[in-house]
Amino acid sequence: MVSNRRAIITGVLLAAGLALAWQVSTPILLIFAGILVACVLDAAVRALARIAPWPRPLLLAIVSFTILVLVVLALSLGGVSLWRNIQDLLRLLVAEIARIYGELQELGLVHEISRSDIETMVTTFFPDPGGLFNQASSFFGSTLGIVSNAVIIIFLGLFFAIDPRAYRDGVLLLLPQTYRPRISAALSDTGEALRGWMVTQLAMMILIGTLVFTLLWALGVPNAPVLGLLAGALNFIPFLGPIFSAVPVLLTLAAQDTQVLILGAIGLFLIQNLEGYILTPMLQQRIIRLSPAWSLSIMTVLGTLFGIMGIALATPIYAVGRMLTLKLYVEPREDERAGAPDPIAIKE
Repeated sequence: MVSNRRAIITGVLLAAGLALAWQVSTPILLIFAGILVACVLDAAVRALARIAPWPRPLLLAIVSFTILVLVVLALSLGGVSLWRNIQDLLRLLVAEIARIYGELQELGLVHEISRSDIETMVTTFFPDPGGLFNQASSFFGSTLGIVSNAVIIIFLGLFFAIDPRAYRDGVLLLLPQTYRPRISAALSDTGEALRGWMVTQLAMMILIGTLVFTLLWALGVPNAPVLGLLAGALNFIPFLGPIFSAVPVLLTLAAQDTQVLILGAIGLFLIQNLEGYILTPMLQQRIIRLSPAWSLSIMTVLGTLFGIMGIALATPIYAVGRMLTLKLYVEPREDERAGAPDPIAIKE
C-alpha cells in the first residue's frame, strides 16, 4: 500500500514537473544555452590556468576579451557581408536547379515545371535569411527579441563560468543531505562530459569549415568562404548538419564543369567521412558515447517542438539526460542489486 501511494505521488509530481517545464520551455532552453557557453569558457579558462596560474576572474576576462577580438576581426574581414552572400548563394542555387531541371526536361526524364515552383522548392529547403531571423525572433519572444536573448545567453555563460562550483553547491543546498554526495558527483561527471563534448564539437566545426573552404578555394568555386562557414556552423548538429551543408556545396559545384563537380564531391565525401568515422569517434570515445538512433529521435522530437533551437540543443540535452540517468538511477539500482554499499556514502 505504501509503495503504491509513493508511486502515485511520484507520478503526479512528475506530471506536474513536465507541465511546468513545458510552460517555461523557452527560458529553460535559454538557460541551457548559457550553460553551454559557460562550458566553453570554463574549458578555455582551465587550459589557460595550466600556463598562467592567475585568479579565475582574470583568466575569464582574458578569454572573453580574446573571443570578442576574434569576433570583431571576423566581422571586419567580411562577416558583415555574410547576409548578402547567403542571399546571393540562394539565387545561385535557384539558377542552377533551374538549369539542371531544364537539361533533364530536354532528355524527357521529368515534366515541365515553372521557375516560381523551383524557387518555392529551394526556399522550402533553404529559407531566406530574413525568414530565419523572423522565425528565431518569434521563438525567442517578441518582447525582448533575439538580440536581447543572445545577450542573456552570453551573460549567463559568463556568470556561470566565474564560479561554477558556487552555483552547483547552491543547488545542492536545496536537496536532502543524504543525496548530496551522489548528486554532486553526478553533476561533476555531467559537466565534465558536456565540456568535453562542446570543445570537441567546436574543434570539429573549425576543422570542417577550414577543410571545405580550402577545397572549394583550390577548385576556384565562388562563395567558398560562405560555404565553408556554413559547413562549419551546421556541423554543430550531428548527423543532419553535414547533409544540410553538402546540398548547397554540391549545387554550387554543379555550376562549374564536370571535372570540378566530381573532384569537389569526392573531396567533400572524404572530409565528411574523415570527421564522422575517424576524428569525432576518436575524440569522443573517452568523453561520452551517444546512441545515433536515440540522438536522431530526440533531435526529431525537439525540432518539432521548438524548431531550430530544439535541433541545435538536442544532442547536448540528450548527453546531459543520459549521464544523469546513469549516475542517479542506473548505477544506484545496480549497487542495490549487487548488495554492495554505496562508495559515496562510505566516503561521507
